[in-house]
Amino acid sequence: MYEYTEWPGDSIPFDDLHFISHRYRRVLELCNSKDVLEIGAGSSIAKKEIINLSKSYTGIDISEKNISRISRECNDLDLSLFVDDAENMQFKDNSFDLIIALAMVYYLDENKFLSEVKRVLRPGGILFFCTSNADVPGFNAAPGSKKYLNIQQWDELLRKHDFNPKFEGVFPHKSIIKLGLRAKIVAYCKLFFVGILGLNSFWNRLREYSKGSLTKIPKHLEDFPRSQEEIIQIKECKDSIHRVIYCISLNNS
Repeated sequence: MYEYTEWPGDSIPFDDLHFISHRYRRVLELCNSKDVLEIGAGSSIAKKEIINLSKSYTGIDISEKNISRISRECNDLDLSLFVDDAENMQFKDNSFDLIIALAMVYYLDENKFLSEVKRVLRPGGILFFCTSNADVPGFNAAPGSKKYLNIQQWDELLRKHDFNPKFEGVFPHKSIIKLGLRAKIVAYCKLFFVGILGLNSFWNRLREYSKGSLTKIPKHLEDFPRSQEEIIQIKECKDSIHRVIYCISLNNS
């Protein structure tokens, strides 16, 4: 799973381009004149845009393959790249103003991750991450993921580590079928194809097909569709509507 990431030229469902575009454009609003660390740097997407805004950019990934490829494809950019573990990072204390972790926190031990972020983030710095909302009926976990925390659990854990978190919801679930009924239909279908017939690969292909036609990932962020999805502030630490949750956490100390 660590070797897989979305690279320009790969084919993915068209709707997924909106997810990628939206989260990076949200990140760009936070980068101005900051020393930025991207955990799970993944691919070359949006590196130029982040570097143009930030004071410095550092990216880490547990995959040596990903880091080598980013280094090759971004060799004209001023960036630092390392193969590193998000739960045990090599950096000195108080090294960064902004840490971003996009669509990957559910692969980590949350306490170890937050302890390391706390250590290398400067006082008053920001942790930004996005995650899928497991409270949306019909939610399907990513292969290889460890655990999905809901908003309330993230809020409690972040405050335990002395962060002040705020949550945003984007991409509300849209379906002509009520969410609860859709969740039951998906669960029964999965039970039939996977649990009874053992057709795991067929089920995965069916899920991908349901997302829509495939399209190639653009090389530059400016060529991605500019999603108009509204960002909704989540005030009650509870949400079962939005498929994607953004978290912006201020380091209190």
